[in-house]
Amino acid sequence: MTFTCTGWAFIAVQLTCTMPETAPAVVCPPVRTWSQDFQKQVAAEMRAAPSSALAAVAVQAIGDRDVARACSRQKKAGKR
Repeated sequence: MTFTCTGWAFIAVQLTCTMPETAPAVVCPPVRTWSQDFQKQVAAEMRAAPSSALAAVAVQAIGDRDVARACSRQKKAGKR
């Protein structure tokens, strides 16, 4: 971060500093990748026990994936 300062000094000091306004870097969350075999296993387990902990993890992973995709689209749109 670079400050640009201007001012004058006698007995009293006046100093004015400004910071350049830059957009913060966008860091998108990682996407968890599951192999086809693991996806089939998860689907079978979810059919057998739809309210299991694995089902909750799978639903959360879908939400995380959607967030990561939206972030990536937003990041790409900002670069144009």
